[in-house]
Amino acid sequence: MEADVIPVATGDTWIGYGVRSFQSVIAELMDGAKKELILTAYVLTNTDVVNDISTALERGVAVTVYLYDDGMGITNNDAVRRILAFREEYPYLKIKKVQNRVLHAKIIVADGRKVLAGSANLTYLALISNYELGFLIDNPTIAGKIIELIRKVEE
Repeated sequence: MEADVIPVATGDTWIGYGVRSFQSVIAELMDGAKKELILTAYVLTNTDVVNDISTALERGVAVTVYLYDDGMGITNNDAVRRILAFREEYPYLKIKKVQNRVLHAKIIVADGRKVLAGSANLTYLALISNYELGFLIDNPTIAGKIIELIRKVEE
């Protein structure tokens, strides 16, 4: 199975020379999505990501967010509260809180074709100053398999 794979990173010495930044790839995926976005997040505090989700929703893109909820307040922050508030306006926004197991995956799937997977949480620190690594994969077969796996956390 062939796929376009592009390395993605954070940290000033890792970006460049063919390695894209997580932040720019996240914005590109969300801005370019036409039908559907699926995200998994261990921690989500970055309001830029929330703004990207809002913009996608305004365009009519169906968004499903899988959030890890440790029961100890990990989802009690402004970014998550904003996303939860979007549900009133956008019925095609689905929030799935994963409480019965640890959801540590950091994945974004756009239109069942492009997958961003890596170590970066959706926080300012992870996307700006940490050294995180991942890959952007453009392949609908791989994306389909990733979506199948993600949906298993609902079972």
